[in-house]
Amino acid sequence: VDSGTMVDSHALIGSCAQIGKNVHVSAAVQIGGVLEPVGASPVIIEDDAFLSAGVVIVEGIVVKKGAVLAPGVFLSASVPVYDCVNEVMLEKGADIPERAVVVPGTRPVPGEWAAAKGLNMACALIVKYRDEKSDASLALESLLR
Repeated sequence: VDSGTMVDSHALIGSCAQIGKNVHVSAAVQIGGVLEPVGASPVIIEDDAFLSAGVVIVEGIVVKKGAVLAPGVFLSASVPVYDCVNEVMLEKGADIPERAVVVPGTRPVPGEWAAAKGLNMACALIVKYRDEKSDASLALESLLR
């Protein structure tokens, strides 16, 4: 955990996880280590990222500089991430791009039976990239530091 990073209450940072400078780790965030599953890559959170309450990041996911994860986002190698700005689905386990704003979402479970039951699975959605307005909403961070 590097300098200027704030770690809120009830946050868990696993073994070998790497957290950059000036990251905000909100309450109840869980960042996986490499002990389970054995041999997994470490989670890396680059500088200036903001992890909102209840975020879970596991299985070697890399969150690039300045990304913002909204409350309840779950990222793992098996959770798809859809970039709604660029209209692409990131490869499973891909890095979260710099300055991406990510929110939790759902997608339909494939198959007729699942469709008939209205079943959905978790996914993550990049809904925008940080701009002046979103940077301003995080300005309180510098005062808290």
